[in-house]
Amino acid sequence: MGPYEKLFIYEISDEISLKAGSFGRDFIGCWNEGGSSFLFFSQDRNREVREWLTRQGRGELLSLHVMDYRDWQAGEELKSFQVEKFLIVPSWEPVGKVDDGVLIRLDPGVVFGTGFHPTTRACLKTLWDICQRDTPQRVLDIGTGTGILAIAAAKLGVRDVFGIDHNQLAVETARNNVLLNGVQDRVTVTRGKAESVEFDGADVVLANLHFQAIDAFLRREKFVSTCWIVLSGLLSRQADGALTTIKTWPFKVHSRLEEHHWVTLVLRRLPSIVSTDG
Repeated sequence: MGPYEKLFIYEISDEISLKAGSFGRDFIGCWNEGGSSFLFFSQDRNREVREWLTRQGRGELLSLHVMDYRDWQAGEELKSFQVEKFLIVPSWEPVGKVDDGVLIRLDPGVVFGTGFHPTTRACLKTLWDICQRDTPQRVLDIGTGTGILAIAAAKLGVRDVFGIDHNQLAVETARNNVLLNGVQDRVTVTRGKAESVEFDGADVVLANLHFQAIDAFLRREKFVSTCWIVLSGLLSRQADGALTTIKTWPFKVHSRLEEHHWVTLVLRRLPSIVSTDG
């Protein structure tokens, strides 16, 4: 079970901005991509959508897709699971007292990122490892999605966590999950693109993205004071390409995690280069 049984997805031939609730309880949110918009509903709202488009005088209904919620989430498991000491529990599942662990409540909505994907699990493992070795005070999570990694960092005691995503629906979902976990005093989520992120000053940069986005921001070469860089969402050949891009940087490969063809690279700044300022 998930928060929805069926999804009704209306593709509109224009980029529009609508917040969850704009069409009532059944409206989940709006996803903009490639000049089009996708309106998500938990019930059939074909008539209401057409009438709204007529009133707006912009865009037309291109298609309607109906699918099971789990199919939209690419078949990812929607159940509780554990990575290291992290216990991730869907918001719709009951949870008892957690004596020994770090509880994260998660409602992915229609945003990809239930936490069960190999790349997300690898990032959670890596984040746990980093926080056992160091005490990072500032973490940047690029492509935050549901906010799971940003929330995990805050739950490990990181003082300032910044999540960023280019998709407004992901931003809204992540913010809701931040509130759900009570870490709004530590986590800030904003909208933006990976290649335009200002990440100087972050102790740890997490980038669980597609290769094109990773490649774009790696070429900026502005990791001035970053101690750790975590690159995930890569296939093996893409991981090799990323390492070629940064081969002259003062970083070493701390670890390389692989699962089901997915690669996560964990880069650590060479000890002699780490700044002692502050």
